[in-house]
Amino acid sequence: MIELIEQTVDKIESLLKETLPESKYQFELFDLKTNTKHFRGLDEPFHWGSVYKLFVVAEICKMIDEGLIKADDELVLHRGRYTHGAGILKFFSHLDRLTFLDACKMVMATSDGLCADELLEIVGFERLNDLFAKANCPNSKLAVNLDTMVKNLFDGIDLSAGADFYLSSEYFEFFDGKLDELLKENYTTVQDLNQGFHFILTDYLSNETRKIFLECVLMPSIHTRIAQYIHLSKFSLQGKTGALGFANANNECVAIIRKSDRIVFGYFALNTKNNRKRNFQSNDTFGLIGLEIAKLYEAIL
Repeated sequence: MIELIEQTVDKIESLLKETLPESKYQFELFDLKTNTKHFRGLDEPFHWGSVYKLFVVAEICKMIDEGLIKADDELVLHRGRYTHGAGILKFFSHLDRLTFLDACKMVMATSDGLCADELLEIVGFERLNDLFAKANCPNSKLAVNLDTMVKNLFDGIDLSAGADFYLSSEYFEFFDGKLDELLKENYTTVQDLNQGFHFILTDYLSNETRKIFLECVLMPSIHTRIAQYIHLSKFSLQGKTGALGFANANNECVAIIRKSDRIVFGYFALNTKNNRKRNFQSNDTFGLIGLEIAKLYEAIL
């Protein structure tokens, strides 16, 4: 079984080198059945992207555990405070509040930036970074919210720039510089992503809030690359997608879940940076990797 896993991981690495030849990458598959971890790529910090939102949702669930909030308490949406980043709720002018549970679902299903920043405001950076420490994730830190992250990344760029700019070397150099600066205080690794996900699902939450967390994770998502490619598989790869600088940095963190009984068989995380392909091309690569993982677990289980 381990040999088959290694063969699949080698195939994934070859796929990355072929389709994203100039990208830096790291990935790890953490298989629970054999309790083995299979790593490839650069062993150094990479960007978070929106993947950190998975841990914000987990910390909201922990606060429910501790009685600090309730799932059906209402979260006020400050639309004028958080204006950057992806999401649809900032356009719903008639909607000024959601329950905490619904906000968590919006974060997972659509990666809504407004909900994510409101929830992070409740959680706080100290509590979130303490979660990383408790989960034994020494190479993970978050110091700014999504609104600040996106604002700083795009500061100095002409948003009305034509297609020539987005096909130029200046485009990549601009975001590379911005992303390098961001990486100084905001970073993670695939080892930490898998370890953190596993900690949340096994040791951190009560049985009741674990169900709430899984309910959010298993939401049908319009903001993922891997899960969309494996509808016919017995396995669902559910977690969180991230991208920064029009996918100059791309990442994914998923649990490998059997659909019939929701048993988790492992975790897979992938980080890339310095991508030199258009956004949809790197997304396709991530999707093809998802297919390989799904085929692997179909074969071994």
